[in-house]
Amino acid sequence: MIVTNAELLIRAKKGGYAVPAFNVDNLESVLGVLNAIDKTSKSAIVQTIPRTLKYGGVATYSALVRALYTGGADISIHLDHGGDIKTCEDCIDAGYTSVMIDGSMLDFDKNVELTKKVVELAHARGVSVEAELGTIGGKEETEGEIKYTEVEEAKEFVEKTDVDSLAIGVGTAHGVYKGEPHIAIDRIKEIADVVDVPLVLHGASGLSDDVIKACIKAGISKINFATHLRQAFSEGLKRGLASKEATYDPKTYMPYAIKAVEDVAAKIIRLCQPI
Repeated sequence: MIVTNAELLIRAKKGGYAVPAFNVDNLESVLGVLNAIDKTSKSAIVQTIPRTLKYGGVATYSALVRALYTGGADISIHLDHGGDIKTCEDCIDAGYTSVMIDGSMLDFDKNVELTKKVVELAHARGVSVEAELGTIGGKEETEGEIKYTEVEEAKEFVEKTDVDSLAIGVGTAHGVYKGEPHIAIDRIKEIADVVDVPLVLHGASGLSDDVIKACIKAGISKINFATHLRQAFSEGLKRGLASKEATYDPKTYMPYAIKAVEDVAAKIIRLCQPI
């Protein structure tokens, strides 16, 4: 079934595993991710950032997922890094089952105020909400230095907003890491001990398997992957274009990109959900 993030993540939190969330950009990446879900028979989240929505249209990605999804494992359709109420509302109207409102660049009170408005709007429509407190390094929809999430602020934020899941800043960054990332595993555990909602880790592409496992053990229930999939897609496409099958017809070389995304996504799913 296509469900909300909240449903998937509550199960993950209770089960001690994480649900991977994959950023998709086009038909081929959607096919690759859904093939991986079908192959593993395990849940995952299909998500898009606002820049992707501008590229392909707000209604496109939800329609693709719903048209191609064959069942077998529960999934959700999620907006990643929504920057304003209208974007969240547009995605809800388009059939997204979960949205993220990212007020992490605002001060605490304004972040609470913005998040509460989206929570009220989304919950009235049966849609779950992710928010962010602290900041993730690198550049996705936001850009800036990493700011670790404070434990007591996280507790207060969740209580005031009634948000369904919380993305926290613990040293991760979007994009490709420059040097060895240092993730504050202890901070994850400290926050998980004082909040009831599932915790989210952004910027996981480039982290080692051991670090990802440690983050899950410490209390992370959702992990975002974008760069890994884009790299796999690009390398697969290059192989397809160089293959003996390649012609002027995209259907001869795009399957290489689809399979590359599928293989990477399946490996990540098994890493996050080994049970």
